Amino acid sequence: MKLRNTLKKHIKDNISDIFIIGSTIKNKIEPRDFDIIVLFKEKNLKKVEDSLFNINESINFVKNKHIEPLFVSSMFKEKIFLTIMHEGFSVNNNKKVSEIIGLKSYSIFSYNLENLSKINKVRFAQALYGRKKDGLLYAEGGISLGNGSFMVLVYKEQIFKELFSAWKVKYSYRRAFVSD
Repeated sequence: MKLRNTLKKHIKDNISDIFIIGSTIKNKIEPRDFDIIVLFKEKNLKKVEDSLFNINESINFVKNKHIEPLFVSSMFKEKIFLTIMHEGFSVNNNKKVSEIIGLKSYSIFSYNLENLSKINKVRFAQALYGRKKDGLLYAEGGISLGNGSFMVLVYKEQIFKELFSAWKVKYSYRRAFVSD
């Protein structure tokens, strides 16, 4: 809350919005850093440099932060654009970016249990699905898509990556937008 309020004070003149992305947003158990993207209206390098410096100084209470500029004129060409759309939080609007555009951002997971023993396959399935739909997937509001696949909100994906890692389960995932 303090971070948002402090950042919001900088949204004026040449700054359209400030986005927070990364592990802090995605429920990571131990976030490594804060990733902040500042959306500028114009590429006036002196103003951009001054603004980034001022933002950095005003949030000196935040450790391990990365602050990057993004420009309205080129934002659609930047790789970071989709990340902002899927997981970004808009300080200006006080909402997730996907909500602003009327979509929900999901991570669709596919996994393979071939490397697990039979008993560990059962244990993993119980951890994920539960015995009566009381496993992690349902506790986190996920949706089963069939054998070996499910989807969860992007903000929950880190929890499932950590589950797969703990069980040494091979998986892949893709992100998708879904309308209500």
